[in-house]
Amino acid sequence: MKNTYSPTKFESIPADEASVIQSMQALLQGKMEKSYEKGNTKRDAHPKHLALLKAEFEISSNLPEELKVGLFQKEKTYSAWVRISNASGTPQPDKKKDFRGFAIKLVDVDGEKYLKEEKQTQDFVLMSHPTMPLGTAKLFHDAVYYAIKWNPLVLLLNFMLTGKGHIIKELNKGKKNHTSPLDIRYWSTTPYLFGENNVVKYSIIPTSTYKSSLPNELTNTYLTDNIENHLREHEASFDFMIQLQKDPLQMPVEDAGVEWKETDSPFIKVATIKIPQQTFRTKERDELAEDMSFSPGHVLLEHQPIGGINRARVEIYKNLSKFRHVRDNRKMLEPTE
Repeated sequence: MKNTYSPTKFESIPADEASVIQSMQALLQGKMEKSYEKGNTKRDAHPKHLALLKAEFEISSNLPEELKVGLFQKEKTYSAWVRISNASGTPQPDKKKDFRGFAIKLVDVDGEKYLKEEKQTQDFVLMSHPTMPLGTAKLFHDAVYYAIKWNPLVLLLNFMLTGKGHIIKELNKGKKNHTSPLDIRYWSTTPYLFGENNVVKYSIIPTSTYKSSLPNELTNTYLTDNIENHLREHEASFDFMIQLQKDPLQMPVEDAGVEWKETDSPFIKVATIKIPQQTFRTKERDELAEDMSFSPGHVLLEHQPIGGINRARVEIYKNLSKFRHVRDNRKMLEPTE
């Protein structure tokens, strides 16, 4: 597989990356074929959705000129969808500790897109930890390989014996029993262009007045239950923030496992997410959640995903989404409202 990706001035692509990505894709597709029957093929990543929610994404007014880039050029409110999920590659009960995913899809977004498969959307893909502990495509490939071809214990042993034990510790540290996905902070973990000359990471910080609490007994659906309880009588809200890269050495592009310290570059609010009261536990919403595809590559050119993990995700998500939809005879859906 020849690597045809043209790197930006901020990137450095390993010579074997294309073959690593191809191998990872084949491993994940094989796992999907083995794990799911035709007609019910789940995503390779974040397969269990906790909620698909209608939302609004409001670009802040009076942003400084240097932040009026791409999507953020002018004050505007976009309709959006938010897919909240458990991160485990195998659907599992909410009571199991896990990372949580928060994927945002804005609709009716004009401008040239990085991936051409969706014409009028802009996605932001975030998770409940400031870093991606498996921070390079090679590390991610190795984790996938040992977990699928062998078992998680072999992966653990391999990482311990090769001096990567800190990655296992960080993975375990990030898995939690959260009160509600609407109560916690999320990060992009990976970097994106912000115009021609800047690189950023994203984060969202909850600002809702209402807060959930852990039930006395954690159930298989307690996270979805708490989202439902929250949105029955209250809206949810988040501040959407960007963090500018200041020092390429301390804030690397090619290793998503390195946290960009807020002491080096504070996050800056550029938008607000509002999730109104709503009913979402319906068959229609569940089907819509399966029809939609979210990707770091569904963005305006000004916000191109960069770095090894993003290059891998863009390619793998695109191909495995097509595989999932074709296998299940499911239509690829780009929402328009």
